[in-house]
Amino acid sequence: MTKLINQNRLSIISLATISALLSGCGSSSKSEEPVQNTLTLPSLLVGEVSAISSNSITVNQHQIATNNADIEVDDNHALISDLKVGMMVEVETNGKEATQIDYDPSFKGPVSINEQGATIAGFKLNNLNTENLSNGSLVELSGYNNSHSEFTVTYQQPLSNSAELELEGFITDLNTASYTFKLGDLTVQYQQTDIDGALENNQFVEVEGRLEGNLLMAQEVDAEHNFTADDDLDTALFGTITFINNDASLVTLNNQWQVSITDQTKFEDTTRATLTIGDTIEVDAIWQQANNWFLAHEIDLEKSHTSPNLSSNFSVSGFANYSNGNIIINGISLKITNRTVFEDGLTADTLSGEWLELEGLIDGQSYIVSEIERDNSNEPLELKGIVTVTESQQASLFGYISEDNSLASFTEQYVDLECQWVQDNIVRACKLDD
Repeated sequence: MTKLINQNRLSIISLATISALLSGCGSSSKSEEPVQNTLTLPSLLVGEVSAISSNSITVNQHQIATNNADIEVDDNHALISDLKVGMMVEVETNGKEATQIDYDPSFKGPVSINEQGATIAGFKLNNLNTENLSNGSLVELSGYNNSHSEFTVTYQQPLSNSAELELEGFITDLNTASYTFKLGDLTVQYQQTDIDGALENNQFVEVEGRLEGNLLMAQEVDAEHNFTADDDLDTALFGTITFINNDASLVTLNNQWQVSITDQTKFEDTTRATLTIGDTIEVDAIWQQANNWFLAHEIDLEKSHTSPNLSSNFSVSGFANYSNGNIIINGISLKITNRTVFEDGLTADTLSGEWLELEGLIDGQSYIVSEIERDNSNEPLELKGIVTVTESQQASLFGYISEDNSLASFTEQYVDLECQWVQDNIVRACKLDD
């Protein structure tokens, strides 16, 4: 399972952010000279190993002395020679050198390979070398999530059929009667399992167990998987914006970390108004456990995305009902995960019957909710998504239809609209939101 280390200062750097910078780095160094660090290292670095020597590793462009470090690979004591370029590691330091290095694989399990590509536990795999693999091959993978349903591989190796497996992903088809759920196309059996947290559809979980036929017999399931640290922990985050809400008060980095932006947040080389999906940013922030987010003090633009995929976000308001991990508005299901931010004191138990504004990500045919807050039905309705055509040939957006036919000119388009709510699922006066 993922290790969580509390420190006075934390630096977490995404591989999606730095891969271009690392492309010119060598895979190892032959220097045996002691490593001299003139700058104070962060207390914790999380990232890809880009170079290794007998007395140092390079992570996130920091060369880190390892002479006095305790090293663990998959929870077992290891040597620096057991670390490999491409592994995602956690490096704890005393400011000058590493004191602890931990490597835990992202996945140890069977891959599904067909003409559409390769997947594991429901994630599409990018950068996987399939030359010596076939459907069902057991592999160990390290890397990072670059969207809700995609994973980029930075390190891989084959596994034996007797290996203990470790998988992570989003629960689907939860069946509490048979004690099963699915991660992608893999069925997990959890009847005799140590479970941390509550199991619900759409929850992100980590699972350890063994493969028996087509079943993963779980020995441990972690359904909490939240960042855990001391409140007000000074933090440096590097990542790519994968979600940004309507007023740019909340952004998500690497589909993982929620960052709150306030009027006190400072900006360098960008502004709150010009932040966009795909931008690579550095965030100085403090951790707030109660809100499960990082409160940004300063945001620096590292790289601007030239062609952002703005159509990956959605926004909808309306009367809501909650059921089994989903919010239903006008018959449209929108998925809540354990990474969803609840505003205004809302919880899953208080959603039904409320007029809510939901914002999040469009993932294929699914809506993944990033933020939930109370809204006012008397205010103009903000709708962001794809206008479809119903069986009765009416234009529709999130189940709303327009009594004045003002949605009709936007059919089959991704739009950001402002409409007037009339009643039930009826709207009028829909126009592009400037």
